[in-house]
Amino acid sequence: MVKRTYRLFMRVIVGMVLITATLATAAVLRLMDGPVSLDFLKDRIARAADVPGNDIRPQFDHVALDWSDPRLPLRVVFTGLRFVKGKDQVIATVPSVSVTFDFRGVMKGMLLPTTITIEGPAIEADIAREGGMLRRIFTDPSAKSQGEAVAIFVEQLFAEPNYDSLIGQLDMIQIERAEVTLRDLKTGLTWVAPAARGRLKRDASGVIITASARVTGEAGNFVDVSLSGVYARDRSRVSLDAAVDGIKPSMFADLSPDIALLRGVDIALAGRLHIEADGHGDVRSIDIEVVGGNGQVTLPGVLPATHPVKSVSAHVTVDAATHTAKIEGIDLDFGAARVSITGVGERKPEGQVFSGRAEVRHIPVDRLGDYWPLEFAAGGREWALANLSKGEIDVAAEFALSAAGNDLAEIKVDRMVGLIDYQGMTVRYMPNMPELQGVSGTARYEGGSLRFDVATGSAVGLKTTGTVVELTDLDKPPPQNATIRMPIAGSAPDVIRFLARPKLGLPKDVLFDHRRLGGEVTVDLSLAFPLLNALTVAELDIKADATLTNFSLKGAIGDVDLTEATVRAKYAGSEFDLSGTGKLDGNLVEIGWRELFGAKAPFRRRYDLKGTVPASLMAKAGFPPVEPYLTGPIATTLSYQVATNGNGDVLGRFDIKAAKADVAPLTWSKDPGADGVFQMTLKLAPNGKLTTIDFDARAAGLAGKGTMRLAGDNVLQQIAVQQLKLGKTDIAIDWRRAQGGVEVSLRGPTLELPRVREMMKARDALAAKDPASPAGVARTSTRMTLQLQQVLTERGTLGYTNGRFDLAGERIASADLSIGAGKGSTFRVTPAAPGRKLFLYVADFGTMLRDAGWLDGLVDGYLHIEGQYDDAAAGQPLDGFLKLGPYRLQRVTPRPNVGTLNSTIDGLNRAGNALQQFDNLEAKITKQGDRIHIRNGHTSGQSIGLTAQGFVDLGNDTARLAGIVVPAFALNNLLSNVPLLGPLLTGGKDGGLFAVSYQLSGPLDDLKTDINMMSAMTPGALRELFTGSPDAAPPPPPSPEMQRAP
Repeated sequence: MVKRTYRLFMRVIVGMVLITATLATAAVLRLMDGPVSLDFLKDRIARAADVPGNDIRPQFDHVALDWSDPRLPLRVVFTGLRFVKGKDQVIATVPSVSVTFDFRGVMKGMLLPTTITIEGPAIEADIAREGGMLRRIFTDPSAKSQGEAVAIFVEQLFAEPNYDSLIGQLDMIQIERAEVTLRDLKTGLTWVAPAARGRLKRDASGVIITASARVTGEAGNFVDVSLSGVYARDRSRVSLDAAVDGIKPSMFADLSPDIALLRGVDIALAGRLHIEADGHGDVRSIDIEVVGGNGQVTLPGVLPATHPVKSVSAHVTVDAATHTAKIEGIDLDFGAARVSITGVGERKPEGQVFSGRAEVRHIPVDRLGDYWPLEFAAGGREWALANLSKGEIDVAAEFALSAAGNDLAEIKVDRMVGLIDYQGMTVRYMPNMPELQGVSGTARYEGGSLRFDVATGSAVGLKTTGTVVELTDLDKPPPQNATIRMPIAGSAPDVIRFLARPKLGLPKDVLFDHRRLGGEVTVDLSLAFPLLNALTVAELDIKADATLTNFSLKGAIGDVDLTEATVRAKYAGSEFDLSGTGKLDGNLVEIGWRELFGAKAPFRRRYDLKGTVPASLMAKAGFPPVEPYLTGPIATTLSYQVATNGNGDVLGRFDIKAAKADVAPLTWSKDPGADGVFQMTLKLAPNGKLTTIDFDARAAGLAGKGTMRLAGDNVLQQIAVQQLKLGKTDIAIDWRRAQGGVEVSLRGPTLELPRVREMMKARDALAAKDPASPAGVARTSTRMTLQLQQVLTERGTLGYTNGRFDLAGERIASADLSIGAGKGSTFRVTPAAPGRKLFLYVADFGTMLRDAGWLDGLVDGYLHIEGQYDDAAAGQPLDGFLKLGPYRLQRVTPRPNVGTLNSTIDGLNRAGNALQQFDNLEAKITKQGDRIHIRNGHTSGQSIGLTAQGFVDLGNDTARLAGIVVPAFALNNLLSNVPLLGPLLTGGKDGGLFAVSYQLSGPLDDLKTDINMMSAMTPGALRELFTGSPDAAPPPPPSPEMQRAP
């Protein structure tokens, strides 16, 4: 029984299995043949799919069971799916949704889907940006957007699994062939992914998201995007990682007109984007990494050239919590140059701000224009391209940007600082000037100014360190301006060759011939000028500050060299100033030089020299020689100043205290240690010719002050001495050139005649050396006017002297003098053919001799001399007579250095009374050279008579006279008047039968008398044997001075 029951049961089971298998097989075969419509179950299925707890319910047009591919799970396919809220309000649609059942669950009778596949949905999403930065991506909430249907299904992945709803066991949603549209709300631009795929899978951590798509822009550009991420189960966090390939910056050119230039950035990029957002889709942080290359950058209107790009890498982060975006680094390799960018952006209540730094490294200077934006500092760009070459530059830009109201369309530049490092560069800082080569240093651009700080450089043999070139007003309309500060170091010849460039426009007066220079120079040169292509000297503002060490200048003053000088020179626009110390011919001096170039300057230029120099240096320096009259050191202070009209003044002060002076023509000397100062002022015409010389001298009893005037050819025309004090001489002198000679006026209280004689000798010596000199001209013809209160002789005075006389060569052409000596004297020379007449009258010759200190012992007696010069004969001899009025001899007490007649009186007293009154003295006189010859001289008194003949030598102040003394003259002379016998016995007129011969000889101030008593017994005819001829010796040649005497 049991056995039969078992068998029956087994047969039933097998039958049911077979039936079931048959039915299953039939169902499978039917399902494999195509979908099986389940429309008859629509209401039941709709009620089963309704999720409890909300008022959203699904509706669909058709439902079918599909297992056409055995390799895939069994699916229920819904077409025309709609989600309705409230009273038939459609909030989302999906064209086709397939629900996948787990086969084992089906076999267990659990018809609950685990996977939903959405076929071809149209998903539209809007991108919101605040201030241009990504803020949120959200789907379009309108009914036409099928993205909301996806969101409803996604909600089921977050719900707790249940068996109350058809999709209560759902753990994965797949999206196939979705048409995704992304729309930028700011610009309205749209990107479309026509066949996007995605998968959302339930996980313990939340929903795992994966997706891929090719997004195409309006211009046909496409980008491959793959996405992975997680949506936290508690809906507090969304984390997404996106891989992007094929993106090009040019795709974003239409986002805003402000970034339209991105159209020229043709670089294929691939990158990774990591986004952290909250459960509502608000972005918390973004991390972007981009790499790429093999492209090019073309920015018309910005960069003039197309740049190939070898590689690109970038890393950018965004922190929404702190409202900051940070560019960790953007690096671009252009092959010839590399670019890197870093920066930080921040959103603030008042707007968006961004600061950063961009670097461009290894830019070839010769290609600088390819990298310098056309509109950025156009003036500086133009100058740099025209004046910079060779070498390499690294450029960095530090910038700060801001946009009011968080709108990048309103972006503005708050700060822009450009930093440049350069090496091996050549700088052409001015047209037609030597270039700076091998220049290395840094530069900075800020506030419209570009500043170059040059560490090293060289030009035409000169070195420069610390040069500064600053271009200003680059952010303003042209012309912009440039300033250059260039410290230059080098040899003096090299520096002066550099500064002598015509383009600098330095006055030639402040420059020297480089061949005369030596030593080392450092110059701090400053230039300021507008950035013009055609620059003129007038537009230059030049300043220079130079230090010269061990400086030398050949021919600094005349033939004197300046050596071992340390000098500082400054030049600034309208002024040049030089000062320092050096050695002139080995003598330490202070030097100064100042030039003023302004239109209303008090003077044009000034030279100063101060120091102690030897007297011998004066002639070498081009000044009138002072040796041999002055030897030794002279403390000299000189200044030479030129007025704006070209007139010049030379002021000199010469302290000769330490020098020795010996001026023989003036019989004046000074020993070292005695005070002495000579000052002078020279006036010069614009052509450099002397016009006047004012002088003032004070030294050891010498005082002189006056003015010298010169003609245009530096020929002396006049000397006006207001005062000359030397010894006892105190006069004023006026010397001037006249037609064919000179005119001289002497006036004043006192004149020393011996000094005049020495001066005349010195003048004759100078005239002999240089006939064209003033001394030579004066010797040719001189007209002299005298107004002297007293003329002093060596040991006395001649009293006043007034009148005039003219000198013609070696002789007195005419004269009319009134002399106070001898109670009044007159001297005249008047022309009379064939020569000149001489007239001399002295009222009291004895008094004149005594007052003049020439001879003592002659009392009273007028002196009358007349004669005739024969100018046609050689030597212009004088032939005349001499008369000496009543006089007498007197014994006197000798005065020092003054001759007396005491010895003569002693000799005459042997023959009679020498102190008797003599009636007169007459004689014939002739003058030849320095000698005055006396012939037939005779004088007599009651007791004695005298004869005389001989000569007086004026050249050496000596005399030699001889004659006889006739005692008892009145009786002894009676026979001299008897014809024939008288002359034979007495020796002639005024002789005597008995007479004594005598001789006077020696210096005029010490005549010696020799009387021969033996001659008293000798008849007159033989008496000559004892007297001899005083003219036996030949006369010496005439001295130059005495050739002028009458």
